[in-house]
Amino acid sequence: MAITKVFFSDLRAGRCSSVVEARLLRFWEAKNVKRDGELMWMDLLIVDVNLTVMQVTISPGRLPQFCDSLRAGAMFSVAGFEVSRCVQNFRLTDSSLMICFNETTSFEELTEPFPDYSPEML
Repeated sequence: MAITKVFFSDLRAGRCSSVVEARLLRFWEAKNVKRDGELMWMDLLIVDVNLTVMQVTISPGRLPQFCDSLRAGAMFSVAGFEVSRCVQNFRLTDSSLMICFNETTSFEELTEPFPDYSPEML
C-alpha cells in the first residue's frame, strides 16, 4: 500500500497515515518561566508548497529523536503524526489545526530539488 502525499489543507484531526512535504521555517523551545525555565515542548513552523503555514509541536520526551535533524530552511518529509486542534492561547498560525509528533513519526530531510520559496514570501 502506497503512502499518499497530502497538503496541509487536506489534513483533518486524528492520526495521519499520509506524508506531507514542507520547509522548516523556524523552531524554538517553549519554556515555563514559572517553573525555572522548564522545557514544555518545542514549536516549529513549517510551510508546504501551497504556502500554507502549519504549527508543529514536539514533546520534550520526543526531542532527542528529532532535535539533531532540525535545520531551518531545509525541506522535510513528515509521516506518521497526529493532527489536533490548536489551543487558542498557543495558536501560532491561521490554521486551527496543528501537527503533533508521536512515537511513529518520521521526519526526514529531502535532498531532491524542491520548490523555491522563502519566508519572505509569507
